[in-house]
Amino acid sequence: MKNSNKKGFTLVELVVVIAIIGVLAAILVPSMMGYVKKSRLKTANGNAKTAYNAIAEYVADLETEGNLTSVDNGEAATAAKEELASNGTGAGVVATDVEKVKTDGTAVWYAQWKKTDGDEIIGQYPEAPSKIADIPAWIG
Repeated sequence: MKNSNKKGFTLVELVVVIAIIGVLAAILVPSMMGYVKKSRLKTANGNAKTAYNAIAEYVADLETEGNLTSVDNGEAATAAKEELASNGTGAGVVATDVEKVKTDGTAVWYAQWKKTDGDEIIGQYPEAPSKIADIPAWIG
């Protein structure tokens, strides 16, 4: 009889370990893909909120000058893009629609942000317009 003192894993043990790793990967990978999308959406919403705040500053400046009736959506979106770029964030593409001054002297607006023109994930603050068709031209 041979007396074998070789140490190591048998082929069967290796196959079982590889099968277990494969099952775990099959379970985890699809769930992780959802987290990536949620993370991108939260980032987009955060950038939209930053754009919203920059537009608020733009509107406040117009109000202090007494020119609140001359709100320009293009200038508001440009102000938002400049703020995003100065924060070290990729400026991305911004859309906004500042409603003209209401009877009580206030303006209402929203901001939307996406990373590129072709991006499907759109961040919005404070809420979305009723239809996608309501979004004005994106300022990129």
